[in-house]
Amino acid sequence: MAEKLPPEFIKELESVCKLHEQAVCNKEKCREFSETLSNLLVSLEDMKYHRTADRLMSILINCSPKEASHCEKATLLGERMKEAVKETLFR
Repeated sequence: MAEKLPPEFIKELESVCKLHEQAVCNKEKCREFSETLSNLLVSLEDMKYHRTADRLMSILINCSPKEASHCEKATLLGERMKEAVKETLFR
């Protein structure tokens, strides 16, 4: 069962998801995505939303910015981000 996140976390998660879409072929945006997701993860852990934090950790683990190339896992990570957002919206 999904955790009921406060609206500000849902908005942040949606924002991070959109950032990932921009980051697919942009290394700087990719790093920004990674840092933003990491900060959100810390906040979720601090607020005891462990299930959602674990999901985001699994996404972050698979994220590794590449120099001048397309992210090999962009589609997979994009789908996982969308699923995480969808799960929080339809709890």
